[in-house]
Amino acid sequence: MRTVWFATLVLLVGSFIASARDTEPQGQNETYVSAGELASKVVQTVSGIGYQIPSSPGYKVLMIQRDKTGDAEVHAELNDTIIVEQGRGRFLVGGQITGNHLIRPNEWRGGDMNGAREYDVSVGDLLLIPAGIPHKAILTSGTFTYLTIKTPREHPAP
Repeated sequence: MRTVWFATLVLLVGSFIASARDTEPQGQNETYVSAGELASKVVQTVSGIGYQIPSSPGYKVLMIQRDKTGDAEVHAELNDTIIVEQGRGRFLVGGQITGNHLIRPNEWRGGDMNGAREYDVSVGDLLLIPAGIPHKAILTSGTFTYLTIKTPREHPAP
C-alpha cells in the first residue's frame, strides 16, 4: 500500500512540475518515476542528494538520504516542500542564522541557528518551508530519507 501511495505522489508531483523534454517521444510533458526507481537511486548514495528527478526549469525535485546532520541553509528564491519517505529525523525551521556563507547566488549554507522551531518528523510527514526561512535537517538515528520539492518563490505583482 505504501508503494502505491508513493508512486501516486510521484505521479502527482510530476504532473505539477512537468516540462517538455527533448528526449520524450511525441512531445510528452509529464515526468514519471516509479517508487522502485526512486528507491534504487537512493540506495546507491552516501548521504546528501541521492537523485534529482527531471523537472521544469526553476523547479527541482530531489530524493535525499542523510546519514549525518545537514548544514543550516537558506534559499532566497526557492520554497521547500519536504515529504519524509523513510526513517525519523528533526528539522529546525525559522529563527535567526549567523555565520552562514553564500555557496551560489541566492543560496546560503552553514552557520548557527537560534530561536528556531523544532519539528520531529517521520514517514509520511509533510513540511513546507517558504523561501528565505532558515532550516536544517537533523539526523536522530540510522538514516533519514525524504523527498524535497523546490518551487520558485512567488513575487507579488507590481
